[in-house]
Amino acid sequence: MPTLLEGLVDRLDGDLANRRREIVDFRLMVDASSGSRRDLLARACHVMAYAHWEGFVKLAIEVYLDYVLTRGLNVGSLNFGLQSLAVRTPMRLATEPDRSIERIADLLKLLDGRTTERFVVSPHDIVQTGNMTAGTLKALLGCVGLEYLPAYQTREKFIDSVVCGRRHRIAHGEWQPISGDDARAVAGDVLVLCAELNEQIQTAAAYETFLL
Repeated sequence: MPTLLEGLVDRLDGDLANRRREIVDFRLMVDASSGSRRDLLARACHVMAYAHWEGFVKLAIEVYLDYVLTRGLNVGSLNFGLQSLAVRTPMRLATEPDRSIERIADLLKLLDGRTTERFVVSPHDIVQTGNMTAGTLKALLGCVGLEYLPAYQTREKFIDSVVCGRRHRIAHGEWQPISGDDARAVAGDVLVLCAELNEQIQTAAAYETFLL
C-alpha cells in the first residue's frame, strides 16, 4: 500500500502527465494544419494551455493541503503561512467595518488557544480564485508557506500578459491573433511552469517544509 507521500507524488505526476498529453496533442494538430484552420487551432491551443495552467496550480495546492491535513498536526506546529490560513476567517470578521472591541478580544483569545488545536481548513474553498495571474499564484503559495520562486518571478510578464491576457481576450470574444509558433511556445512554457510547481510541491511534502 503506498504511503501518503507516494500518494501525493502519484496523483500530481499522473495529473500533469494527462495535461501534458493533451497539450502536446494540440501542438501536433497545430503543426499539421494550415491557413484558417491553423489559426483556429492555435487559438484553441492557447486557451487549453491556460486552462491546464490554472487547473494544475489549483490541484497542486489542494493536494498539498490535503496531505498536510492527513498528518493531523496542530496549528502551532505549522509554518506561519498555514497558521494564518487557519485563522483567516475569524481574522476577516474582526476587521470588518462594524468590528467591536469585544470581537477583537474574542479573536485574540482564539489566536492564543488555536496553536494547540488541530489544523482544519477546506482545501477546495481556498483554491477558488480568479484568473491564475502571477499575483494569484504568489498569494496561493504564500498561504501555504511556500516560496514564490525565481522561476515564477522571471516569468511574471509572460504569465500575466501572454498566458492570462491573451486567453482573457479570446474568452471575451476578441479576435486575439495567435500564430502557430506562439501557440507552441506558450504551451511549452506552461508545461515548464507546471513541472516547476510539481517539483516544488513534492519537495515541500518530502522535506516537511509545512512545519514551523
